[in-house]
Amino acid sequence: MILTSDMYVPALRWRLGEYQALARLTATAKNRIVPYVTIPEVEFDFELWQPKKTVQEHVHPFAARFNAKWGQRPAWVGVHPSISDKPMGDGRDIFSYVFEALRAFQANALPAAPLDAAPAMVASVAAIVARDGLGAAISIRLEDLMKPDARTRIEALAAAIGLSLDDIDLVIDLGAPNFEPYNAFAGALIAAMQKLGNLHDFRNFVVIGTAIPETFKDVAKGADQLPRHDWLFYQALLGKMPSGMRQPNYGDYTIVHPEFAPVDMRKIKSAGKLVYTTSNAWEVRKGGAFRDNPEQMHDHCASIVTSGTFSGAAFSNGDDYIAKCAIKTKGPSNLTRWKEVAINHHITRVLGDLST
Repeated sequence: MILTSDMYVPALRWRLGEYQALARLTATAKNRIVPYVTIPEVEFDFELWQPKKTVQEHVHPFAARFNAKWGQRPAWVGVHPSISDKPMGDGRDIFSYVFEALRAFQANALPAAPLDAAPAMVASVAAIVARDGLGAAISIRLEDLMKPDARTRIEALAAAIGLSLDDIDLVIDLGAPNFEPYNAFAGALIAAMQKLGNLHDFRNFVVIGTAIPETFKDVAKGADQLPRHDWLFYQALLGKMPSGMRQPNYGDYTIVHPEFAPVDMRKIKSAGKLVYTTSNAWEVRKGGAFRDNPEQMHDHCASIVTSGTFSGAAFSNGDDYIAKCAIKTKGPSNLTRWKEVAINHHITRVLGDLST
């Protein structure tokens, strides 16, 4: 699997809104993305004060659902740190369990291991790549990239997995840094990348980050706009990279912050909001508590449709839903559906940005 320069890597936690957004992309869009999927943490039941499911119950549906929503298209699959060392019901680790199940569907899935992977995870990934022969991804956080031993640690992990670097997809995970000023940050990142040596040694090279806020509580009600600093920074980064240096593929966390965690809904009423991606910003329409007034979504959609930034109903499945909700031929649904709508549009928008 070799990414072309116009391909996009959306980083997604495998929850309903995210995988439905993937499934409802056009075939053309699907052909230009390779998602970096994370099996998420087990959600917490705040009323009973315990996890909603066992790890077995939580993870078991993944393979069948992956097949139903993504089929045999390529993807990287990782595991959230909070459950990565938890055993399945039969005692196997999550990676071994999941990838055996994925083989039954002939999935084109590759394991993704963090640079600081525990020895048990490294052994599991090594067994998977030896059997499947598809290679693997290594993700490195910004703080580890900045250390002088980054290249040495990457090479050591690749060797432990049993792969040469030309079978490794290197993913630099910036998280949610302060991207500004763009040129200063780009200079520091380029210097750190150069210390990794020849970036062409790796099969694929990806940078993922986000500027989406962890919470929208500080976003004004009504109409607001948030700059897409991650995308604007990426363009500055490419412009500043020396000639001959390998340029990374672009990735982001769509419209969900990587540290987002479900909250106690008994205490917090989430606002009804629509996050709409444009070429340089996120247009946000935000109202009061969704469950107190779901009908507010009709107004939010109408506001986007008439804003001058709307891409048109035919642009994506998400845009089609927005257009229909604006004229009340579709209902306000639920917050998960609006996350799906926003992500589906966002992915389509990013693909357009990368094309131009």
